[in-house]
Amino acid sequence: MLNHTEVTARPELRNKNILYIGVKFYYYHQQLIDKLESSYGARVDYFPERDTSILYGIINRLSPSNLEAYQELHYKRVLRQIMEKEYDYFLVIRGFKMPVWFVKKLKELNPSLKLINYQWDSNANSPFINTSTHYNILPEFDVTLSFDYKDVSDYPQLGYSPTFYTDEIKALGQQGENNKQEYDLFYFGSYLPERYAGLQKFIAYAKANNYSLKSHFYMPIRYYIIERLKGVKIDWKLIKLTKMSREDYIANLANAKTIIDVSNAKQSGMAMRVLDALGAGKKVITTNKWVAQDSIFDPRQIAIIDIENISLDKNFIEDNSPLPRKKEFTMDRWIERIFLESFSKVKQPAQ
Repeated sequence: MLNHTEVTARPELRNKNILYIGVKFYYYHQQLIDKLESSYGARVDYFPERDTSILYGIINRLSPSNLEAYQELHYKRVLRQIMEKEYDYFLVIRGFKMPVWFVKKLKELNPSLKLINYQWDSNANSPFINTSTHYNILPEFDVTLSFDYKDVSDYPQLGYSPTFYTDEIKALGQQGENNKQEYDLFYFGSYLPERYAGLQKFIAYAKANNYSLKSHFYMPIRYYIIERLKGVKIDWKLIKLTKMSREDYIANLANAKTIIDVSNAKQSGMAMRVLDALGAGKKVITTNKWVAQDSIFDPRQIAIIDIENISLDKNFIEDNSPLPRKKEFTMDRWIERIFLESFSKVKQPAQ
């Protein structure tokens, strides 16, 4: 049972019951649950948007025609577990192959339910706009939000809300400047062809300009084997077969002056690397041109580049002037926007 004296955030969610279905994304889903419960006094029931067992993986790869039927079973199992419970909020982050009947049943069981759909991916990468009738869940929600600038621009039913950085990043930003700053550049990410090409280009750029570069480029062994079988040349010395621990990531972020973001070409929203850098008071070099339209854009802190021709003002990296910590992207602000402010007014990105 929660000790209410521990609740330090806004009280509107205290004792509210939240059903949260979303992506199992590293540690973010659990940190969000912990925050809602410990700081806001809510009670959260969480279910992954899809079955995460080995059986799902087998069906997805070897018998994809049966995937929809398997997802139906998943949501029937979820429904059986929540039938006797009452909820105030229903939060869906993405909602891969969530059937419309499931959402309608929840609304029937909870007439006062407030429904929030948040897209942490782009429609181009993971379609959710105007899908087949069986999965077209968006019209069932009271609030529909996306982190993706282009999607918000293209689809008027979407409001804009960026994602968040965690309280660990917030604490790092509050510590002030780290005088050690061992690295001029920190390149962190997982394998995409454009990111691998970007890593090679930044290695060459750092060498040509006498900058120190720390990189951790994660590529699961199965992806490495698949790419090699396809004839893709990959220098094994540039990749890591294991993920960097969260503790090591925070330490490297603290010791770096500038964070590099080679964004997913199918997304236009700010990547977590960008938000982490802004929260920690670091500089960011990004390939995401859409960031320039956001009200937070500051050319002293964010440099937008063409990865095919890296060109930077020398002062951008070498200037050591203190930088602001962007408080707009804390987990608290995300929760306030999503659960509280979104039902009255959805904030749009600056044009």
